[in-house]
Amino acid sequence: ASCVVCGFNFGTVYGKAGEGFIHVHHLRSLAEIGKEYEVHPIADLRPVCANCHAIIHRRNLPYSIEEVQAFLNRNVPLTRSVIV
Repeated sequence: ASCVVCGFNFGTVYGKAGEGFIHVHHLRSLAEIGKEYEVHPIADLRPVCANCHAIIHRRNLPYSIEEVQAFLNRNVPLTRSVIV
């Protein structure tokens, strides 16, 4: 699965070790939905990479997926760097 915010795919970058790995963002906070609520994967969840998920939750009222996409769109294109 690829991140719906930035398109990052763990399998593409990390190969077999990353295949099928992705974080999941709840569109409705778990704190606001009661125990009786049944989470519907397609309606309630979005696949996101760890970085985008962290930014979504960077403030008390989480940023929307569209807001984080806008952050990416107005900044310099991402480049791949190697840490030695």
